[in-house]
Amino acid sequence: MLSLLIAAEEADAFVADGVLAEVVLPLCIVFIMISMGMTLTGDDFRRVLSSPKQVGVGLVCQLILLPVLGFAIAAIFFDTTEAVFAVSIVLLAAAPGGTTSNLIVHATEGDRALSVSLTSFSNAVVWITMPILLTVAFDVFDFGADSVEFPLVDLVISVAALTIVPVVIGMALRRWAPDFCERMQGPSKVFASAFLIIIVTALVITNWSVVADNAPKFAPAFIVLNLIALAVGFGVAKAAGLTRQQASTIGVETGLQNSTLALTIATSVLGNSEMAIIPGLYGVWMLFTGFAFAFALKDSEPAAAAAV
Repeated sequence: MLSLLIAAEEADAFVADGVLAEVVLPLCIVFIMISMGMTLTGDDFRRVLSSPKQVGVGLVCQLILLPVLGFAIAAIFFDTTEAVFAVSIVLLAAAPGGTTSNLIVHATEGDRALSVSLTSFSNAVVWITMPILLTVAFDVFDFGADSVEFPLVDLVISVAALTIVPVVIGMALRRWAPDFCERMQGPSKVFASAFLIIIVTALVITNWSVVADNAPKFAPAFIVLNLIALAVGFGVAKAAGLTRQQASTIGVETGLQNSTLALTIATSVLGNSEMAIIPGLYGVWMLFTGFAFAFALKDSEPAAAAAV
């Protein structure tokens, strides 16, 4: 019991990053999403939507294959006495894509329009898919929790405020001041990369005790989940005949979940701080692998060379 209380206290500390998480991080994400929007036009989204195959492949990877992988990883790494952590892995796998994947795709010159589209679509349906998956997880792992209800309006507004609205603002700036936006493309990518490195370093430093105490126990599960998800997203997309740029983008979208949303669901909706530990640790880990994966697969193919 003492160890469980300590874990809960550590999880609360991990979530409560103060000004860094509640002010600096959201403002910087909004700024970077605006800079991403400055690289996009309506034609980019029309191109993506005119070839539904790439969006369909990405959503299959995110909404079907990833949750299946989450259940498998949870069953392999956690026994019946650790149901809360098994459900935590499923919660993470059930989370939609987040702004982190958009930032990485932007910084590594992936298919930005495809990335934003997949993030938007996965967030639009997560309020249906996540309650179903969590209810199944509660039953499979005998967690004994009640059915899940989401603060739908608040979370939808939060997602829109951090993704759709800033991108639209950036696209409007490109329409009104195209020369300025063209000059800012290079600096915005440098800023995105530098910002994520700084945030990761700050999160690790401010939460070092949580990382040091819990990473050895939980790292194998979420590392395997992350690496296989990246590979599955890329591999399925390539097998479907998509370009390398599209495949790497889908790999990033599949391998990087919205850990912040998972943290919110664990603490605010389910009221379980222990369940927040894995998403918190994962949120730091995935930045390293996401960047490494995207840079390793960075290609010179133009985004317009989309497979039909």
